[in-house]
Amino acid sequence: MSWQATSLAADDNVATLLAAAASGGRVVVMTPGGELEIIAREAIALCHKIALVDIAQGAAVVKYGDCIGEATAPIRCGAWVHTHNLRSRRARLAEGQAP
Repeated sequence: MSWQATSLAADDNVATLLAAAASGGRVVVMTPGGELEIIAREAIALCHKIALVDIAQGAAVVKYGDCIGEATAPIRCGAWVHTHNLRSRRARLAEGQAP
């Protein structure tokens, strides 16, 4: 089975799409533990992030084993993760807030 997204660390809760995903489309994610299949909740562009699990508001968003920010709203599994629901750690540091 071919895969359309990848995550590199066991604790990642998002994956990077290697091909665009259609709303309602099946996305096979290659993870360190093997393949995972999720359904895209919306159209997501190439190289953008897709949630691998439900992520609570305020929870850390982890990509490639690193916290890249926090969820500014609840994010459901299969949803697009981007600036509309993610606040980066860099933005917090630039504003003088703790990461």
